[in-house]
Amino acid sequence: MEEKQTDVSLKNVNRIYRYMKNDLSIEDFMEKFHMSYSELKGILELCRIYGKNIDIIEKDGTLVFKKTSARNTISTKPELNHKNLIHTELCVVSDTHFGNIHQQLHLLNKIYEEAYNRGISTVLHCGDVVDGNYTNRPEQPRQQFLHGFDEQAGYVVDMYPMVKGITTKYILGSHDETHYKNGQATINEWVSRCRPDMEFLGQDNAALTINGVKIFMDHPGGGSAQSVSYKLQKRIEILESSYKPKIMLIGHYHKSYSFVYRNIRGIEVPCLCDKTQFQQKQGLSNVVGGYFLNIYSDKKGNIQYFEPEEVLFNPKDMWEEAGKDHHKVKQLVIK
Repeated sequence: MEEKQTDVSLKNVNRIYRYMKNDLSIEDFMEKFHMSYSELKGILELCRIYGKNIDIIEKDGTLVFKKTSARNTISTKPELNHKNLIHTELCVVSDTHFGNIHQQLHLLNKIYEEAYNRGISTVLHCGDVVDGNYTNRPEQPRQQFLHGFDEQAGYVVDMYPMVKGITTKYILGSHDETHYKNGQATINEWVSRCRPDMEFLGQDNAALTINGVKIFMDHPGGGSAQSVSYKLQKRIEILESSYKPKIMLIGHYHKSYSFVYRNIRGIEVPCLCDKTQFQQKQGLSNVVGGYFLNIYSDKKGNIQYFEPEEVLFNPKDMWEEAGKDHHKVKQLVIK
C-alpha cells in the first residue's frame, strides 16, 4: 500500500515539474494552478526530494523558475552513516521586540521549554531583541510599556528566558541600534555583562561556526518585498564566494521561509511579536514563530542532511489584548 502511494506522489511531481519551464514567472504558475506561495514552496520541496532540483531566481525584475542539476538539498532523511557524521540541533528565533505592548514573551518561553526538552544547547537570536526608540515615529511610545534604554535593556536582563544548559547567541538589529543612535548606548553591554548565558556576536550580522558548519546571521534593513523569498535571495547573492556559509539566517522581515539557493540553506526567521501599529499602517504581514534545525554534517562542515522544522503560532496562541503579555508573564527559569 505504501509503495503504491509513493508511485502516485512521484507521478504527480513529474507532471507538475514539466510545467515549471525555465524563465516561467512563478506568479503566472501560481495563478494557473490556483496555488498559494506556501503551497508552491511545498511543491518545490517535493521536487527536490525526488531529485528534481529547481530554484527561483530574479530575471528582469521578475521571479522565475530555473532548473538546475541535482545537489545536496533539504530532503527526506537518507541512509546516514552516523559514525562518520556530526549531529547538531539548533533553535532559531528573532525579533522579540521587548518593550512593545504586542510582545509575546510567553511564546518565546514555550520555544525555550521545547529546546530544553530536546536537549538543545544553543539558541540563535537574529536581532531586534528590544523595540528601541525611533525619534521619527512619534506614535511609537504609545505602543510601548518600556521607554528608553535603561528600561528595555533591564527587561532583557531580568526577563529573557534563563534555561540550564542553553546559551543564547544573538546579534542586534535596527530597533536595538536606535539606542546607540540616540545616545551611544548598546544593549549588548548590559546584557552580556549581566547574563553569562547570553553571548553577543555583532551588530546587524555575524558569522559563526558550530561543529564545523559555517552559519551567517543577518538582520538587514529596508522594507519587505512582495515575494517572500526575494530579500533572502538578494542577501545570498551579495555574499562573496570565500565568505559563503552553509546556512544563512535572517530576521527583520517577520516572515517565515526556507529554501536552498546557490547551495546555501537560507531561512527567513519569523518574529515573536504580534502585529504592531506600524505594520498595520504599512500593510505588512506578520508571522510569529521560530525554527528548530536538525543538521548532520561531515568533519569538513559539509551538510549531508538538513531539516528545518518551522514552528508557527496561530492567533489563538497569541495574547492579542495589548499589554496582557507583560502584565501576566514571568521569566522562564529552568535550573
